[in-house]
Amino acid sequence: MKKVFRANNIMIIVGLALTALLFFRCSDNRKLGPLVLQALDYTENPIDIPNPDRGAYRGRWQNISPNSVNENNSPFGITPEVDHRVPVDINSVLYHGRQVPPVEGDDIEETEFYNGVNQNVNPYLGGTEISALPSISFMCFDLCNFSSNAFLSAKDAFGYKDDGLFSDSETGATRTGKTQPLTPFALDYMRGLLQKVRDGNGVAFVKFSYDGNGFNYIESHKYPNLNLTQGLIHGPEPTFVTDNNPSAMCNIPGHEDKNWIQYHIWQLKPIFEEYEDVIMSVKTGMLGPWGEQHSSPEAQSVDAYKMLLDAYLDAVPASRALLTHAGGFLAWYNETYGTAYTFTTIDTMPIPPNGSPEGRFGFFNDSYAAGSWGDNGSISEGNPMIESRYGSSAYDRYKVVKWFNKQNQILQGEGGIGDNVFGNMPGAIMEANQLRTTALNMRHGRYNQWNDFIYNEANVTKPVQFPANEEELNGRAFTGEIKKAIFDPVYDGRTGLEYFRDRLGYRLVLREANVSEFVMQNGGTLRFEGKIQNVGFGNVVNEKKVSVILKSKDGSNSYVAATNLDAREWLTDENGNGRPDNTSAWRDLNFSIKVDAFGEVPRGDYDIFLKINDPKETSTNKRCIQFANHKIWNTSLGANLIGSTTVTQ
Repeated sequence: MKKVFRANNIMIIVGLALTALLFFRCSDNRKLGPLVLQALDYTENPIDIPNPDRGAYRGRWQNISPNSVNENNSPFGITPEVDHRVPVDINSVLYHGRQVPPVEGDDIEETEFYNGVNQNVNPYLGGTEISALPSISFMCFDLCNFSSNAFLSAKDAFGYKDDGLFSDSETGATRTGKTQPLTPFALDYMRGLLQKVRDGNGVAFVKFSYDGNGFNYIESHKYPNLNLTQGLIHGPEPTFVTDNNPSAMCNIPGHEDKNWIQYHIWQLKPIFEEYEDVIMSVKTGMLGPWGEQHSSPEAQSVDAYKMLLDAYLDAVPASRALLTHAGGFLAWYNETYGTAYTFTTIDTMPIPPNGSPEGRFGFFNDSYAAGSWGDNGSISEGNPMIESRYGSSAYDRYKVVKWFNKQNQILQGEGGIGDNVFGNMPGAIMEANQLRTTALNMRHGRYNQWNDFIYNEANVTKPVQFPANEEELNGRAFTGEIKKAIFDPVYDGRTGLEYFRDRLGYRLVLREANVSEFVMQNGGTLRFEGKIQNVGFGNVVNEKKVSVILKSKDGSNSYVAATNLDAREWLTDENGNGRPDNTSAWRDLNFSIKVDAFGEVPRGDYDIFLKINDPKETSTNKRCIQFANHKIWNTSLGANLIGSTTVTQ
């Protein structure tokens, strides 16, 4: 009898427990509104959409042919000014040419792509009639005043070439800068320009060099009336030992362990940290003319790259990419990890782990698709240096492209776009997908051939045979792989230039949005299940904060809550298929947020917005990522409409 009584008690207790569990579950379900598909436009709008860390930028000069140079449109020659010359003090000459209007600002103005023909009085007209509003400001700083090896003008460089003197023999005026610390005035000058970027609505692509105008290098085609030999006159770096610069080492007390480049980068570290929120990436520069890391002895030294890139890794916040060329990266990687990779084996390098130093390195190409097997040396740069240190190194374009695809980083390009299989469409589209091309200088390069290409299915899907090697490229008889680009009907009938402009870097399209029909005011949860597609050449590289905004439909109040979404996971299709029907490339976009996370939210109807910006962004609506959909962008919020819901009692 006792056993029966005990068994009955147990059954009663279990029943009560199940009843309670069912009650609470039903209670929870009442707080979860059903998911409802939102009445939004899920198609892509094929227009220019400026977004941070990607796209076209205009630079500070325009490359024109030598026969266009005259006193009216270019009194200072073909390249009157490239970089911002950093002054020593208030009396320093900033040096502005007149080929294009001098700009001491963020350079964020709508500009046409250049067609290769100088426009004289309207240098930013471009000639293609295809425009872009840049989101990238080309912030390049010329430190020639701070190196005793850097010439201050072309006249000074030619004077040295003639007589071998670092000072004018008649006037005694110096022909170079002076190796010294960056002055407080210089540092404040750079801060001022970066502040203009922050005050605007762009990001800064930052570069430093000691020869920003290329005075230490002769480009003979610019002087057709002179019998000049192409090449370097003199290494511009303060670490290059000469009679005028007897020591590479810093002599500032407490910093004698650094050379002058390391010391200058150490001085710049507070600026990198202060403006981390608006710096897109840092082109490591410093070596060679224009900071393009070629030609000078320092730019051909394995040890110099190890030194330089280590200094930048320390000075630039870990959230930001560092750009170099393939040879520079190989030198740094091998010296860091004790390996011996060369251009022969670069494609076998491991995918860099997330958060690793090697994962921070992007790539620059200063002769993008120029026409040669190595893009005038930009892709193959550093091969002799690598071979001399690590043994046989055979450059292969496809191996470098494969390596960089695995890096999943920023690729910046300028100059070039020649009449070749890599520069002409549709071949240019296929290689851009592999390179993850991120940013192009719309003023330095000839974009007329992309503009002349009509983007339609017949043209885009025309089979392209690539050269198997350099000899075939030069001979124009190809036996390499035959490929076809994937046609995206969204751009049917537009120009290839418009398509390429919009595909630079990432481009996000909301493809599906399901939202809680209602949310309980007390203890409720806002649920969202959707899909997003990245139709760009590349991916989001820099970390972004993703927030949800509830905006009252009958008032101005807004309520914000953070998510744990990572925009870097919204990857583009590896085969370059950005078609809207490629559902395999739609990425999950899901979140659940307790209403309490938004604060005290009154009952009512709300629009739901997704805001994506830098974690350290200080403005309300600047530098936010805009989806490419029709009619979902809210400028005042800097956010994308993804649905609506009702907060109930």
